[in-house]
Amino acid sequence: MAGALIIHSSAHLFVKARVESVQRYTRLQCNGSRRQHFVETPRCSETKGLGLVMATFILVHGTFARAAHWPALQDGLALAARAAGEHSQFNELTWSGKNRASARQAAASEISSVVQNIQSTSRNERIFIIGHSHGGSAIAYFLKEYPCLAKTLSGCAFLSTPFIAIRPRTQAFRIVSAVSYFPLVAFGVFWNYIARYLQPELSPLENARSPFYYWGVGLVVALIALVSFTFHKFRNSESLLNEVHRRQTADLPPGNYLFLRCSGDEAAAALSAAQFIAWLSVKLSQVLELLTRPMFSSRTIVRLAAGALGAGVLFWASLSSLGLADEVVLSFRAAAKGEFVISLAFFFFYFCVIVLPYLLALGALAAFMIFLTQALTSWAFGWMDFSTGFFVDLAIEPLPFGAHSMAHIDWSAEALGLEGVTHSWTYAHPKAIQYVQDWIKTTLQSRQT
Repeated sequence: MAGALIIHSSAHLFVKARVESVQRYTRLQCNGSRRQHFVETPRCSETKGLGLVMATFILVHGTFARAAHWPALQDGLALAARAAGEHSQFNELTWSGKNRASARQAAASEISSVVQNIQSTSRNERIFIIGHSHGGSAIAYFLKEYPCLAKTLSGCAFLSTPFIAIRPRTQAFRIVSAVSYFPLVAFGVFWNYIARYLQPELSPLENARSPFYYWGVGLVVALIALVSFTFHKFRNSESLLNEVHRRQTADLPPGNYLFLRCSGDEAAAALSAAQFIAWLSVKLSQVLELLTRPMFSSRTIVRLAAGALGAGVLFWASLSSLGLADEVVLSFRAAAKGEFVISLAFFFFYFCVIVLPYLLALGALAAFMIFLTQALTSWAFGWMDFSTGFFVDLAIEPLPFGAHSMAHIDWSAEALGLEGVTHSWTYAHPKAIQYVQDWIKTTLQSRQT
């Protein structure tokens, strides 16, 4: 009996020494273009017989950060697990890192495979997933798309992760139709003036046949083709709603989460600019919805009047830009001298033919540029396809929907020796690591009671 006890104690001390050692091994598993990189502390089959419980940490890097390595955070996590009486294992998930929602959704699928693999090995493991930047977005997609697996996790930490709220625009198709009309007005007013400035030796009608004019027509045709393609893609609102639900990350299911941010985050500053553009787009879409309401009235006479007004603006804009109105204006001005009624008519004509088209063109161009900038921004950050960006409202938030708290790291506190962008400090800053450690210890100790 004593001998058996001595052998058991010796085995326990041997395994504990191996688990707590700093030796680690690397295992690579490749499957086509999918590559997973695991870094873990040794776990022997003997630990199951001794009833040891393992805290497993899945680390998910951000966009363009496939080579990211978090030694300070890993050491802090191992200390937190040890303080709670558990051993630790680390899995570094290496996904493509591309700045596309589809790449982050593919990373979510890889996370599910890692979680299933861990659970098939041992049911006693406490699994935590920690993501930085858009690595947190990949975790958000995993939580949404794999709810059954998500419920088995001990917790998820989001480090410097933006959360995207997306909703279809009210009367989206009507607003996009109006937006596609704006470049036509701007083109009608400005394009020939540009051609006339570049080729002043040509008459207005000759300018209309110049290559510059055809380039402008080509751009307008391309825009109409893009809008038509998008209309066909989302010809019913249900498909747009499904796309919005798939892409947004602010609708996380309930869970044990930690949210960390650091002051001076460069990515947050860029996202703030995107948020302002999105806000302008939301406000402008509300105005356009009111302005275009007559064109979609149930009364035929109202629709015809609105259509005639829109066509008239485009006609006068083209007439002015081609220079055809110049002689009419000069003749009108000569006839108006000394005649009050004719002078009033002249000023009204001048306003309609010269001033109003410019005002409308400038407003139309500004409105179109706001919508175009939002679509480009949503595409550049990998949230939506370019064409889909015209149909949705975006909001970039530091937290998901619901009641949550966030730890905000003071960038000047204990930051000596940290280099690189502040966006990456949430996995290296001592205060950030302390927050993560406290959260891990609290979670592990609550599961033990």
